[in-house]
Amino acid sequence: MFITFMAVLLLFFMLPLSISASGDAFIGVNIGSDISDMPGSTEIVSLLKAQSIQHVRLYDADRALLLALANTGIRVTVSVPNDQLLGIGQSNATAANWVTRNVIAHVPATNITAICVGSEVLTTLPNAAPIIVSAINFIHSALVAANLDQQIKISSPHSSSIILDSFPPSQAFFNRTWNPVMVPMLKFLQSTGSYLMLNVYPYYDYQQSNGVIPLDYALFRPLPPNKEAVDSNTLLHYTNVFDAVVDAAYFAMSDLNFTNIPIMVTESGWPSKGDSSESDATVDNANTYNSNLIRHVLNNTGTPKHPGIAVSTYIYELYNEDLRSGPVSEKNWGLFYANGEPVYTLHLTGAGST
Repeated sequence: MFITFMAVLLLFFMLPLSISASGDAFIGVNIGSDISDMPGSTEIVSLLKAQSIQHVRLYDADRALLLALANTGIRVTVSVPNDQLLGIGQSNATAANWVTRNVIAHVPATNITAICVGSEVLTTLPNAAPIIVSAINFIHSALVAANLDQQIKISSPHSSSIILDSFPPSQAFFNRTWNPVMVPMLKFLQSTGSYLMLNVYPYYDYQQSNGVIPLDYALFRPLPPNKEAVDSNTLLHYTNVFDAVVDAAYFAMSDLNFTNIPIMVTESGWPSKGDSSESDATVDNANTYNSNLIRHVLNNTGTPKHPGIAVSTYIYELYNEDLRSGPVSEKNWGLFYANGEPVYTLHLTGAGST
């Protein structure tokens, strides 16, 4: 989940982009389970319903939760955990069994719409990188056999740190160490109409910039025109870190000659509490970031490179995960405590509060 700030590539006008907007963007939420007093499945679903949350991403394929989500209409993304990747990537039969148990057993009652194969594999489990594409293909073959490949998309979420020289965005490119993985993966995403899944954390970009990135720029706060970041190659103006990272990913794909793959942000958020070195991990900043993120996504603004192109985003995360290791902030990304009480009330101008 550790991210850096952005990326070195092509000029904006060199390659035409044929991405088409596929409906309105949505906001979803990630559901982690590193919680000492984990709510029961029915409690989780009750909270989702009460908050009108229609899109969730799970980090596994928890059977009890998938059963509780049945007949709710909530769109569910399930995941192959990293510790199962090697087995699935080396065996078509293992992949088919995984799909049978965790997908076929639950659809159509549970509205499973996507599968994440691993999470940030290139940066957190590099030894599994060589088999991630075969894992994706084996999972896809099992969906094809079950006639589910048209309704369930497959991809693998990446840390934005695989993008190098990311500002200005027009210079961005993927870490070329991973080209033997990225090129066949992008070919798969292109051929199946799936998304490049990207985890975007302006909080970390801001933290690591040593004061170069203004806090307002990270939080989507309005900037005076003379303070906006300008890409000198394209003259595109960037008013927030989020858009700059997403556009860096578009340019990085263009560097590999892929110009028609949409992006989905599988994780983004801001911690509400931190240790002494994380003074900007506050309730106010978390509220500001997530409220502004929701507005930005649901307005279908797109990005400066692709205005109007939906960038659906999953907020990290539904609950604070008190069992996570690392700095205090790692335990405080949630919108809710485990007992269902909100950590803060999101202020959504024009859309009420939740």
